Amino acid sequence: MTLQNLIQKRMLVLIGLVLAAALIIALVWSSDTVETAEQAVRDGDDDLVLTPVYELNGRALFFFIRGDGHFGAATATESWFGWRLETRSEGTIPSFDDPDRIDNYMSHEDGFVYGLFDPADGRHVQIGEMPADQLLLGERFPGELMEETGLAGKAVWFTENAPEERPIPLQLLDADGQELQRLEMY
Repeated sequence: MTLQNLIQKRMLVLIGLVLAAALIIALVWSSDTVETAEQAVRDGDDDLVLTPVYELNGRALFFFIRGDGHFGAATATESWFGWRLETRSEGTIPSFDDPDRIDNYMSHEDGFVYGLFDPADGRHVQIGEMPADQLLLGERFPGELMEETGLAGKAVWFTENAPEERPIPLQLLDADGQELQRLEMY
């Protein structure tokens, strides 16, 4: 057996090992994926009432209400093998005793930040110098659920690209841009 034949056999074995490893990795990745973004977010949890915000370029964003008084958000990403849950967070629905306050927010490391507020009379949220996006919950969820959870007339504010430099101001503003409340967001 010549040296060249020995090298060729070793290369074939090495290529075979690399292909076997790639196949195993592909099987593991595909076992954690599902057909739709909603299935990835729901993950067998039938107690969620979901509303999609968008599904675009292999990324999906959902807000949800859980029957036990929780509100949350989830993102899913699409790969070659299907959809996979990326992030999911939730918190207890706050009381809205003072409409001029935002009492809580959820923040993710990827810059996604959201919270609930009362948008009555043109109130809106600003993060640093950026206005936050907002969705009226009554337009996205069933009215009966809004009444049960105390979210009737409320909205969710959010941004997916909050500045990395922290702390940054989180402000609730009135329709004229006057500050009603200011928090430092970390």
